[in-house]
Amino acid sequence: MSQAFDPNAILFIHQAHPSMRRRRYLRRLRAWMRALALLIVLCLVYPAPAISGTLRLASYTAALERKAPGLLYRDIQYGKSSQIRAALRLIASIQPDILALQRFDWDAELRAARAFQSALKAQGWEMQHLLAPRPNTGVATGIDIDGDGQIGGPGDAQSYGAFAGQRGLLLLSRLPFSPKNSKDHSQIRWANVPKTRSTDPPEIAKVQRLAYVAMLQTSVTWDRQSIYLLTFHASPPVFDGPEDRNGRRNADEIAYASGLIDQLPTPFVLLANTNLDPFDGEGHNAVMRQLLAHPKLQDPQPASMGGQASANAQHRGPARLDTVDWPDPRPGNPRVNYILPSRDLVVHDGGVHWPAKARPAPHANSHRLVWQDVSLP
Repeated sequence: MSQAFDPNAILFIHQAHPSMRRRRYLRRLRAWMRALALLIVLCLVYPAPAISGTLRLASYTAALERKAPGLLYRDIQYGKSSQIRAALRLIASIQPDILALQRFDWDAELRAARAFQSALKAQGWEMQHLLAPRPNTGVATGIDIDGDGQIGGPGDAQSYGAFAGQRGLLLLSRLPFSPKNSKDHSQIRWANVPKTRSTDPPEIAKVQRLAYVAMLQTSVTWDRQSIYLLTFHASPPVFDGPEDRNGRRNADEIAYASGLIDQLPTPFVLLANTNLDPFDGEGHNAVMRQLLAHPKLQDPQPASMGGQASANAQHRGPARLDTVDWPDPRPGNPRVNYILPSRDLVVHDGGVHWPAKARPAPHANSHRLVWQDVSLP
């Protein structure tokens, strides 16, 4: 005997029923609200792409050096280094037109640099052109510079380095560089610069170069206008004694760069890790203040909420401008990375990629990427 169908036994609601439409609406609304919340967070953490008619410049001490030659190339190729992946994601999110990378291992074939270019392209941001001057780090001098009674090793190199090329300088661009306007100042001897602070004995002075890593000037053509660039990574004014050799070398690198700015055609941009804060930390801080006051330069003062939130109570400089998160209380968080356009360029948005701690902070190391948008007048 068949059982009679009870319409109350199973509740079937047609998709067109008002309650089903309401549920679908609420699900879609919640999904849209989550997407909007994520978009707001990303807008707060990452800058918007450069607007049409502006040039975005960035400087980043990426700390991508390794302990031996070839290891950086290997790590980029393998694609398993979380540090490298974080650096690539960060750069791709900022979308610079020109990028100065410090602490990037150099090799004669530029294999690591080209592999990094390819990896960045895979992240969705292509920078087709590169310049990588041979750095002074790790280059043997044949002299006992560190005074340990032996010749050879990192302390007797032009600049401290486990191998020639460690912690180099890499310039990437979406615009081609001009060979005729490119000049490498890395081999200038320290003792020969005007008003040198070098007190090295003659046997060291005759070989010791000024540039800690490298100092390079070049240009790109943008909107039919040559934009000149000057980039360098100065000696840290620490790791010495009362003789202050590293501090004096750092001061002379910055002073020499200031002299080059006197001669540079405009418009131009300085992108550099000077390893010197104008107010705080070790070094000849007044030299940095003098550079910032150069009559051909302007300081857009790119800033961040994260720097302000991590302020050191004992520091005198504005914390929002800091570019590195070093251990507290010493050395603390100084401003060491700079983008300084010539006064004839118009400055727009800029910043230091250092989100407040409450927000995602994908940093590859303790240094923070600095970016600045400029345009022609």
